[in-house]
Amino acid sequence: MGRFADGYRVRWAMVLACAVVCLSHHPARGDNAPGNRIEARFIKAGLVNVRRINPDIRVDLVNSDPKKNFFRKNFYGGLKTAYLRKEVALKLSRAQKILRSKHPGYALLILDAARPRSVSRKMYQQVKGTKYQRFVANPDKGSMHNYGIAVDITIVDASGNELDMGYSPFRKSTPELYWLFVKKKLGVKLSDRQKKNRRLLADTMVQAGFLPLGFEWWHFNGLPKAQVRKRLTIIE
Repeated sequence: MGRFADGYRVRWAMVLACAVVCLSHHPARGDNAPGNRIEARFIKAGLVNVRRINPDIRVDLVNSDPKKNFFRKNFYGGLKTAYLRKEVALKLSRAQKILRSKHPGYALLILDAARPRSVSRKMYQQVKGTKYQRFVANPDKGSMHNYGIAVDITIVDASGNELDMGYSPFRKSTPELYWLFVKKKLGVKLSDRQKKNRRLLADTMVQAGFLPLGFEWWHFNGLPKAQVRKRLTIIE
């Protein structure tokens, strides 16, 4: 009987060991609804969950919440996890460490990361022919978000409050967005505080190896565009 029990325990130990190995090799998913199709595309393309690389980075994907994006739509099916190419996620982790070395309580907050081209097409159709068209890359060519190497990002303080960066298209009502656009057109200048905050974000990201986009303070590419188009594939 003792020999039988020992054999039984050994078999169960082997089963548990196999389960642990299988789980450790399963692509890391985020805290999302089961079967999120957007997330499945990212995982299939080999992208990684950014917070598995550095949990100090915060995430609030505005394109998963109609109340937080300009389009008033849930494009990501409630996705809460930011995905990027691993080499770019590692750069972002470096940026977070650089930021913390300057301001121990601060954290990067990802507003958007990888984005399928199918979503970009929907966005582009909504702004095509309007004054906001320049803020969404033509999907026929593909945006850097579609390659999984771009982030829209800001900074939050120790209390989780976003630093004031001035004009932003995120979490604004339509009248607020219109008024911000008018003020920008009228040449209303940034305050010294807003300039300082933008400079902190840009300096941190550039130091980590990111490339800024001139007219969008929130957008950074993790790799040069020419290199990306030659080497990587668009996520459809």
